[in-house]
Amino acid sequence: MENLITQENLEDIRELIENKIKDVPGELILVSALGSILLSSYLNKTGHGQAASIIGSLAVPIVGIGLAKYKDLLKSKIDSFEKPEPEIS
Repeated sequence: MENLITQENLEDIRELIENKIKDVPGELILVSALGSILLSSYLNKTGHGQAASIIGSLAVPIVGIGLAKYKDLLKSKIDSFEKPEPEIS
């Protein structure tokens, strides 16, 4: 059986994900990760352990994506702060 995930496919997958979420704010992604953790906790408490495990395991990649987007936002804000626009007199 052939391995479907190769280095070239991984790059295509990364680009696809970036294009799909480029307009979604990083804060919203981080809030969705928190929602995933809360839903997982609720499901675990109500006796749905397998569903809770699946939903809870989604939180880590969502946090990673949210932090990457938030880091890009912070970097752009810092760059704009360090390079003030010249004043027109």
